[in-house]
Amino acid sequence: MNAKYEIILKSSSILLAEDENLVRESFGRLLSLYVDEVFLAKDGEEAYKLYKEKHPDIVITDVRMPKLNGIELIKKIRNDNPTIPIIITSAYTDKEYLLEAIKLSLVEYIVKPMKENQLNTVLKNVAGMLLENSKTIIKFDNKCSYDFNNKTFIDKNSHITLTQKEVEFFELLLAHRGELVLKQHIEDKLYIYDEAPPSALKNLVFKLRKKIPLDIIKTCGKLGYMIEN
Repeated sequence: MNAKYEIILKSSSILLAEDENLVRESFGRLLSLYVDEVFLAKDGEEAYKLYKEKHPDIVITDVRMPKLNGIELIKKIRNDNPTIPIIITSAYTDKEYLLEAIKLSLVEYIVKPMKENQLNTVLKNVAGMLLENSKTIIKFDNKCSYDFNNKTFIDKNSHITLTQKEVEFFELLLAHRGELVLKQHIEDKLYIYDEAPPSALKNLVFKLRKKIPLDIIKTCGKLGYMIEN
């Protein structure tokens, strides 16, 4: 998946509504590899309550659920938010449900079980939609955020400009947020055509840390760097 889509997903949350316990838990774990937060609901009623409380960026729902089925849930959400990306899953190829679902502006209607390559494609499409809807400000706390479009840090009301190499380095860590990125991998990405001295990456990180108001870039021994939060 394109790095810019990975970054957008890593700053997003998903609401998953699924009444089968094992499917819900395993699918939730898989989704957590792609996004920042996953909210799990066992029925449509709980899903709508979580939607109102958590304001997720993406919704994935099963069709047949107790209390409130998937179609009813989507209609309620669509009344509140006409643009949120919604994916519907079903073990049934019921034409009535499919025709009803088409009217609700879904990203995809998928017959279960969903394969991982299918999920990859769907989430890539969703990331594109979020990007179009200007979900490009990635917040780290109430005061500091990163503007993905303009490649700047926003600290209160001031904008901090980054160099091209600083942008490449920071967005590489963002694409793997919460994971260690090895120094060798970073150097291979940043210095493809450059004969960089051994201290180049270390100096880059030092200068970037002085610019960024938060201590969000963590050094992991001699192995590499990561963004934890």
